[in-house]
Amino acid sequence: MSQFNDKMRSAPFIRLLVPFIAGIVLGDSCSPEQKWLFLGVAIFFSLLLPFYIRLSFKQEPLYGMFLYPAVLFLGLFIVTDRKYLPQPLPEGEYFAVINEFPIEKEKSYRAIIRLTEPKIQVLAYFEKTESISKVEPGTVMWFRGQPELLLKTGNPFEFDYQKYAIRNNIGHRIYLKESNIYFLKAEKNLNIMELSLIIRDRLLKILENCGLKGEVLHLVSAISLGAREELEPETTQSFSKTGVIHVLAVSGMNVAIIYVVLDLMLKFLKRRRSGIILHTILILIALWGYALITGLSASVLRAAAMFSFIVVGKSLSRHSNIYNTLASSAFVLLCFNPFLVYDVGFQLSYAAVFSIVYFHPFIYGLLYFKYWITDQIWILLTVSVAAQIGTIPFLLHYFHQFPTWFLLANLMVIPLVTIILYLTFIVFAVAPVVPFLGVIMAKILDWAGQGMLFSVHFVERLPYSILDGLYPSDLTLFLVVLFSVLTGLFIIYKSKAALTGALISIIIMLIFNNISIYQNLSRKEVVAFNLTGKTLVALTAGRETIWLTTDSSSTIEKLKYYTKPYEGYRGIKKSSIIFLSDSSQINSNILFHKENFLNFNGLTLCILNDRKSKEADLQNFPQTDIIILSEKALFDPAILRKSFPSSVVIENRSQFKIKQVNDSQLIATNDYNYLNTTIGGAVQITFDSGDKGEKNILSSGYFNR
Repeated sequence: MSQFNDKMRSAPFIRLLVPFIAGIVLGDSCSPEQKWLFLGVAIFFSLLLPFYIRLSFKQEPLYGMFLYPAVLFLGLFIVTDRKYLPQPLPEGEYFAVINEFPIEKEKSYRAIIRLTEPKIQVLAYFEKTESISKVEPGTVMWFRGQPELLLKTGNPFEFDYQKYAIRNNIGHRIYLKESNIYFLKAEKNLNIMELSLIIRDRLLKILENCGLKGEVLHLVSAISLGAREELEPETTQSFSKTGVIHVLAVSGMNVAIIYVVLDLMLKFLKRRRSGIILHTILILIALWGYALITGLSASVLRAAAMFSFIVVGKSLSRHSNIYNTLASSAFVLLCFNPFLVYDVGFQLSYAAVFSIVYFHPFIYGLLYFKYWITDQIWILLTVSVAAQIGTIPFLLHYFHQFPTWFLLANLMVIPLVTIILYLTFIVFAVAPVVPFLGVIMAKILDWAGQGMLFSVHFVERLPYSILDGLYPSDLTLFLVVLFSVLTGLFIIYKSKAALTGALISIIIMLIFNNISIYQNLSRKEVVAFNLTGKTLVALTAGRETIWLTTDSSSTIEKLKYYTKPYEGYRGIKKSSIIFLSDSSQINSNILFHKENFLNFNGLTLCILNDRKSKEADLQNFPQTDIIILSEKALFDPAILRKSFPSSVVIENRSQFKIKQVNDSQLIATNDYNYLNTTIGGAVQITFDSGDKGEKNILSSGYFNR
């Protein structure tokens, strides 16, 4: 372990990065009003540091006792200072600038716009028209409407888009019809980001004019310029299943390829001191120039910044610590945007690079190959394995799958990525000057793109190409990572303490997994999801779930967006989807149907929309445990008191005045638990059976993961 400790001592930024990230995470739940308190505490600890600089070795911990709190509170200050709390906006007239090329959706166009007053960003959906399809970034527009706050759906285990958008300074959305928009015929109001998108669009047109078309054009555009918008979902899914989705995002690998080749081409400049400075400047210009033509996306900015630190670090010292360089680049990036710590790309990038730097030398040294070609293949394989070690926890946590043939896929795809990347640059350089030569190079580029598509689909069709449906809990994932790290330390450094920690972590994981299995087997719950204009209810008993929905137009594939995460985290082994409009398929071993009422494992439910509430026999309404009604459903509160429900769930998001009247009436009764999915998100009701078949509602409230 002494070697490991020596590496940590020579990388002080790693020790600073840990409390800094801790401060960012803690500050995410703090109020912006507290930022000056955090800044004051950070300054206080910083002012004490000069008195403890010249300490003996034994007194060094005293210096850390003041340094780490200073960095911790610095993180707290930065994140609270940058926190965006969107406020309601009035209906009226606004001027705005379009930030990006509008992206075509099924029924509209989507784009981010920035208002001139107040200076905020809004997610805008435009009515499908020919004029909006031709709009470029920087276009100034006038519109009439009321941007509404983005709402949290609160559905079980669903991606929290509201939190993601707010962290990216987007807190409102609006739908704009053509009659409420007017594009000002004036000079464009471009910022650097919008200018880069226009440059990228012009480069894409060069590829198109040279004869590239179809899915190959979209693939080449994604790999070289980060333009993934036109890629078919099936293609993206194929790359994800084979473990090479990273090649579709302009990020660390693309920048690394450019850096490595330029470093080799300009190696002769390093012979003199002045040449080293020129070498550094040229590579930095190339890296940031590439970032500019790829649209200045977050991933490429992150990669360019990371490699800039590496380039500068190498130019200053031939023996710079790569861990310190990486940690310092992460530290600086988080100072500018602390919310990057939650960005999946940021986490994957640094996890992969740290893992490659740490594990690759050890894995590569396991075998020796005499010939150059076999050695290069071995390098490629070992780099892929090293990167995968660091990214596995994130793949399981965010994507719930693991590609088993990732080594073969990377071996086939990465050389093609390098070829495509440099052929694309050649086309950009020669096509405007010698169009005929550009067409020839584009033809070779087309062959390379087709070869990549063939390789990915070939690997995808191999047996057991992906392990899907992996939904480990956060605690399980943490213990697995801890076990892996400690096991790695034991293998490399032969540390008995690391082996003991690994065994303890695996024992704790087995205990908690057994507890989780017992909870899944004994679980009985009803979950009403928060969906716009439709009903989706999960009835769960043990490891079986029955899904009820009123939306007969929804396909099972569309519903999987909501059902799959729930079933994965709940450990469901058997499930079925039932449309309430088809009463013939409702009755089963644990679910019985009669008129508007359902009996699930002894629990009585009544699901009423606006039509069924009018048809219901309100005079003879029986006692019911749970009543689920639409916001539009007309229902007499006196009937609710008569039926003695344990919980009343109001669902759907349609905004009607009648909802406000019913809500006030229902709340006034206080005879049952009133829950509104529009206000609090999905509703969860747990229950059990009494001694004599009586139902026992254990809890009811908004879903809490």
